[in-house]
Amino acid sequence: MSPIDSEWFYQKLDQGDKSLRDLARFMSLDPSAVSRMLKGERKMSADEQDDIAAFLGINLEEVAAHRRGKVFGFEETKQGSYDATGSLDTPPVKMFTKDDIVYKDGKRWMEKEDGTLIELHPAYGCMAGTITVMPGVDLTAPMDWEEEWGEKLYNE
Repeated sequence: MSPIDSEWFYQKLDQGDKSLRDLARFMSLDPSAVSRMLKGERKMSADEQDDIAAFLGINLEEVAAHRRGKVFGFEETKQGSYDATGSLDTPPVKMFTKDDIVYKDGKRWMEKEDGTLIELHPAYGCMAGTITVMPGVDLTAPMDWEEEWGEKLYNE
């Protein structure tokens, strides 16, 4: 079964002076099913994850992160692990770029800081050059429906 951070879940129950039986009652489940779920012997559904977050009174993202056990980021691209609190204690590191690719034996590799090579997935870079974002365009900005696009989308 998939790993789960069981210790974290039991700590959260203890911190709130709540029991596994209280959680099972809240979720309308048998206590043994909840016990097996928190031990990783049974998968936790998305609805059960939501119920646990509501019962413990904590952020859903935090429950989701611990549901999967120790969570790693994309270490091969030098990205750190996921932090459910949303804060960055350390500044972000330089990400992997096409200049870091090592060509060897007809394959593409990336060199880690310790000198070991990681083979790149064949799909890496397959979308390069397929879209151009013009200077000054913010793709995260909300759309202004009063301008041209709103008119085109809904009135033509």
